Parts: sequence; structure tokens; C-alpha cells
Amino acid sequence: MDKNGNGKTFSLGQVVTLDIDSNGGVSQRLANLETTLGNTLLSALYPGIKVAVVNVPTEPLDAFEESQVENAMANLQFKNTRYKLVGASASSKDGKFYFVDREHSQAIAERFQHWPQAAIVYFGILVSTCKVMIESPDVSVLVVEDHMLGTNDCRGWIRRSLFSQLQLPENRFYQFRLAFEKTQAKGSFKVMEDDAAQLLDADIVLPESAVKPGLKVPVVMYSIFGKGRRFRGPVVLGIREFSRKLEFESSYNLIEHAPDDSIQLEILPEALAQVRKMNDAINEGCYRELLELLGVDDTDGKEDEEVRTVQGVLLADTTGNIIRYPYINNQLNRLLARWAFKAATGGGFRLPAYALADDGYLVAHNGRLYAGSDWIPKERAIVTLQSKRGLCVRYPIRMCEDLLPMAHLEPAELIAQLTCSLDEQGCRLSDEVAKQVAMQQLSLDGTYVLHSETAKKNGGDFDFDWICVLEEDRFPRFVRKRFSLNHEFRQEKMKLRKAKSPWWNLEHVAIKARGNQIGIISDLKTSCLAAGRSDLAYQLVAELQKALDSLKHEVEPDPKIIAEVRQQIDVAPWLRHKNESRISDLPIHLNIPESDRIGKLYNYVRKEIEDLLSAKLPIEEFKGLVSGEYVTRDMFDECRYVNAVYAAVVGRISERETKLKADLDRAQAEWEAVYKHPEKELRKQKLLARRKAHAAHHQGEERSRQEMKAILSYVRVWAAGKTENRRGWCQALSRVVCSGQGSGSILFQAFPQELIAKLAEQTGGKAARIAMPQVSGMSLSRDSEGRSFLVEQIQGGEKETFLFQYKDGQFLFQ
Repeated sequence: MDKNGNGKTFSLGQVVTLDIDSNGGVSQRLANLETTLGNTLLSALYPGIKVAVVNVPTEPLDAFEESQVENAMANLQFKNTRYKLVGASASSKDGKFYFVDREHSQAIAERFQHWPQAAIVYFGILVSTCKVMIESPDVSVLVVEDHMLGTNDCRGWIRRSLFSQLQLPENRFYQFRLAFEKTQAKGSFKVMEDDAAQLLDADIVLPESAVKPGLKVPVVMYSIFGKGRRFRGPVVLGIREFSRKLEFESSYNLIEHAPDDSIQLEILPEALAQVRKMNDAINEGCYRELLELLGVDDTDGKEDEEVRTVQGVLLADTTGNIIRYPYINNQLNRLLARWAFKAATGGGFRLPAYALADDGYLVAHNGRLYAGSDWIPKERAIVTLQSKRGLCVRYPIRMCEDLLPMAHLEPAELIAQLTCSLDEQGCRLSDEVAKQVAMQQLSLDGTYVLHSETAKKNGGDFDFDWICVLEEDRFPRFVRKRFSLNHEFRQEKMKLRKAKSPWWNLEHVAIKARGNQIGIISDLKTSCLAAGRSDLAYQLVAELQKALDSLKHEVEPDPKIIAEVRQQIDVAPWLRHKNESRISDLPIHLNIPESDRIGKLYNYVRKEIEDLLSAKLPIEEFKGLVSGEYVTRDMFDECRYVNAVYAAVVGRISERETKLKADLDRAQAEWEAVYKHPEKELRKQKLLARRKAHAAHHQGEERSRQEMKAILSYVRVWAAGKTENRRGWCQALSRVVCSGQGSGSILFQAFPQELIAKLAEQTGGKAARIAMPQVSGMSLSRDSEGRSFLVEQIQGGEKETFLFQYKDGQFLFQ
């Protein structure tokens, strides 16, 4: 069996990123050198495939613009390659779609049964990046009805001997992606022992719900377990994630459902305690504690490279001066503003978080199989917590009723109920078997176990949803209020029909998938609660659910209901400030209605948050930070060129963002001036303009993030190629950036470890190692015309790919 962990068979030259504008014009984006789709099912299934990641406008389009965009999508040709649309991932709402070369498009269309909606919803299975992947020519896959053989909604089994080849931590819950028999599946695995797998003659057991878009193969009856479908042949298996110890930050979406006494006596004290710790950490220069409070202590290993670099730099400096370096100061301000808003509106505390898992088990004993599914009581949960009760929280929170009141099963009670379940199946030594099952399949690290019908109450399934728990021991008033809720709102069940269009309509289905109103409706619902209009908030619950269901089913939120609610409600004042980049931009006090409990919390907490971060110094003051190394003129000139490329991209991003923000502010002001105006047509016109500006601004922010990732990857690959005298290169680049007017961010991305080492030497601090993205096997070359090429070491030799030409301040991609 082959283990695929580096994607070296898949070249960057096989992936191109394009934009289609509202007139149907096509342009190329700067390539992200760290994104090749290498560790995905798609690259393993089709090694020679060419992929175009295409971004289309997300703002509302008129009929002509829509036709132009769809036409461009249907007739996409780039550098002599014809591309065909084949699907999307979760980012379809952001206008991002996947195209492949025409030669491979038919095979992918067949994988999704020429079903446009299925391709848009489930193509992401093929392009999800996996932590680890294996390919095997001979694996037995058994597909059974949900709940059979201890399966559940999207949750299956993997044989122990097959799992061991993945070399992953034991005793966890595992999110998988699987390709087999010209179809694909996604969900979560538990591990079944080899003796159970042997009795089933299966390496992998899947519930029908995990196979997307479903199987058309006839069902066969098997004597040992009943109905099923069996497949044997090559598979590609990837693991995306596994359960582990995590914490989630509290948020206003949760706190808005707390009773008044909980906010005053439980949440406010937590928030003020966190603020005091933060103020003390900044005052005393305790950077480690500061970073932990900001939530960047790397317990989950997932914060971005920029945060890791900031962490390493702060720990290396004992003088406190480095926080005045423009780039570090900007980053800390951004992190502190984000933290301050969350502390003031959400309490600033953290909750234990888990992967949502089911109670299914499958075990062999004395040559016989025993299995169970949905056997625990619906009001009980299996979790390792001291608190005996709590609220299960899953985002997005539609209403208070989504906070599920759960009592936690004690270990002895769990064993007793499991023993009873085994006894009913005639299992001898059921107590001994129950202890084995509880340890290996139920009490998995980092999991929270629910009955599937309970999980569905707040939209959960077992395709690796994350949840967190509000513990009664910490928040007794909040938890007791939810447990005592007698008259629960019941979301009416709608009979939803899965949308299914002909394949030729794929481009139109894709355009309809752009954007969604989940965020808009959620914020409007929050403003309703702040205004004391829970009746209107409950009206929006149904519309929010429609927005969540809109892509898979033929249902859309009712714009009339949303407009009517908007007419009656002002935006909660504090909601306007959730994206501020500096603490000083968060108002000390807001005028709020008496009903706005989050607003009251904000006013209490915000005035206690001190803006203690020192003002930044001119970057010239840091010229001497890196010195004493050997630097040549050629080194200096090359650093100046790379810095010019970097500055050109950053400048272009900044200019575009400034314009989009001004457009949004103008459209927002014009809408707010008329949103209660009696003339309906005027309101409609200004609302449409605001929606267009908001969508363009949001898409612009997403584009900026992607372009920054792309230019940072270019800088990192360039710097990684400097294998000798790296401190000299660090000094040369430092002198270049400190002679300019920028923030110096490029230095921290190119040579972070060398910079940290020099800083620690200067101040007597700790030179900690920081983890950065791997760029091995890649290097850059540049010719006399300013053309940059990526050189990749791939199987079979070396491959050179043209990236861009930069000359006289201009970029060319042809």
C-alpha cells in the first residue's frame, strides 16, 4: 500500500487561478506556490489533470451580466487548454468553482451522475486537503443501511490493520475522504478490530448516507447482517482530521441566549477577569501569557504562520522594544482588537470543545458479531467532564432551543447500559465485552457522544461536526434556565425535494450557489434579540434554516419576510464594530436600548480594556537589529528586487481594498438614510446597491487574503533557496526594508528563524523554533527580462513553470 504525504507527483503548473468579471472577462491571479492540490483524492485519481480554480463575482448580477458570466464559464479557455466546470467546495458561496481540462471532465461528471447540484455540493470531497493519504489496489468496501452494523449518519468503520498503515494517533474519531468504484464518500470512522472485519470480509464499512451522491448498484442480501452492497478493488483514502482536546471561544451568538442573572453573575465576572489578566500581561511584558489570552498558544496547532512568527519574536525579546516594530505592532493591534470585541460581547472565556460522535459499536466475541446504534437515552451524552450536566452548543445557533440540555453518563452507568444492550443480543461475558467496547469505541479522546435524533435537533450529524459544552459547574444559572425551558419553539419540518437539474445547466446552478444569506440573517436575528423582539427572531429561524438548506434542496429564504423584519429593527450598535483592527477604534460607550443585554455587557467590559500597546516606531529605528553578517552587493540588489515585487502586490491590494471600503461605506450610508422610507422602490434600489457593495467588499477581502498567501509563498520559496549564509541574507533584506516606508512584514516571512536568533542574541531572550510551511523541492529562477519561474523537483525529474514577469513596476502573466 502506498502512503502519499507530499504530493510530489502533482505540479503547481497543473493548477491555475483565474477571475471572471461581471462582463465575462477572464484574468489570471498570482499563483500560491504552497497550494497544488497534491494531497487530495483528485490528484491521486487523475495525476495528469489540469485544474482551474475560478472566482466569479458574488454581488447581485442583472440578467445580462449573469448571462455573460455563465457564457465565460461555459467557454473557458486558458493557455491553449479548454476547461469545463465540474463542481465546487464549501467556498461556492464566495464564488469559487473548480474547472478541469476537457479530457478529464467527463470522468468527473460520471462520478457525480451528471447531477449539477451534487457536483456543486460534493465535489469538495475530491479537493479536500488530507493530513495523510493511502492508495491500495485491493480493498473490500461494504455499504450498508444507516444504523446497521453499528453505523450511523455518515459514520462508518475501518479495519484495525488498515488503520495502522495511516500512522495516526490511536483512540480517536477520524474524518475521512474516500474514493472507490467511480464514486466517493465522506464522513467519520471508528476503528473495528480485525476479528470483526474478518467475519464481515470487509476492510471498510460505510453507511449509505456517507456515499455522495449515492449508489445505483442493486442491494444484495447477506446472511450475517442483511442488506448491503460489496465492492472490492482500488481505493484512495484520506484522513482530514481527528478528535483531540480543544477549546472554543465564547461568542455573542451564545451569550445572547443567557438569562440576565447569568450575564450579571457568571459571564460578566469571567469577562472582567480576562480583561484584568490581559491588562496585567501587557503592563508587565508577559508575552507568553498575552499570547495565551489571545488564543494563540497553539494548542490545536492550526493558527496561521503570521501568528506563529509574532509569538516567536515576542518570546525572543526581553526589552519590550520589538512590539514597536511596525509589522509586529500592526499584528498585535489586530489580534487585540479581535480579542477585545469578543471579550466585550461574548465574555472572553473558553469552553471545552469536542468532535460530535455517535454511540455505535461493533465487536466480535466467540466468533459472533454484536452491534448497536442509537442505544443511549436521547437526553444523555457520553463525555469526559467533571460537570454532570451541560448545554451542547453547535454553530450556527439558530435559537435558544439549539442549546441542547444534556446529562452526562457516568462510567459505571455507561457500562451497565452497554452490558444490557449486549445481553439482549445473547452475548456471554457481556460485562467484559462492554468494558472493551467502552474503551475502544465509545470513550474516544476528544469526542462528545449523542443519540442521532438528539444531534439532529440542532442540525448535527456525524460527519465530524465540532461542538462545545457550557458546563453547569461554571454557569449554573445559564444551564438551569435552558433545562427549565418548558415551551420550546418547534421548527416546522418542511418536505424538501432535492434539486436536480440537467447537466447542461451546471453553470447556472453554480451561479445560483454564489453567496448565501446565513450571515445576514444571523446578524438580523441578533439585532432582533437586542431590540427585545424575540418574536421576530423566531420568525427568522425558519428563514435561516432555508438558507442553510438552499443548495441541497429547492428552497430559498423569503425576501419579503426578511425585508419586513429589517423595516422594524435597527442594527445592534455593537455589531457595527466586530471587524475593527485597533482597540482604539472600539467605542468606550455605546447608546443602546434597555433590551440590549449584549450591549450592556459591552459597555461594562469595554471601559475596563486598556489600550496599553506602545506606539510603533519608524521602521528606520530597526536598521541595527540585524548586523555583523557578510553581505555582497549582489545579495543586496536581489533583496531589493524581491522586496519591490512584494511591495507592488501589497500596494495593489491596499489600493483595491481602500476603494471597495469607500464604496461600501457610501452604499451603507445611503441605505441607512432610506431604509425606513415609505417609498418601496427607493428602499429596494438602495438595498440592492448596498448588497452589491457588501458582496464586492467581502469578495475583495477574500481575494486579498489569497493574493497575500500567494506573494508570501513566493517570498518563502525564494528565501528557502538561500541555503548558505542565511543570516547574511536576513541582514541584507532587513537593511532594504528599513530604508523604506513599509511595515517590514516581508522580513518576518522570509527569514523568521534567523531574525528570532539575532533578536535573542541582542536581548538575551529565547530563540524558539517556529514551524513554517514546507517548501522543499521548489526553487525560483529569474531571467534578464524579469520573468520568474518556479522549478519543482517531481517524480521523473525537474519541471519549470512560468509564474509572472515583473518589470518597471508592472506584472504580466502571459
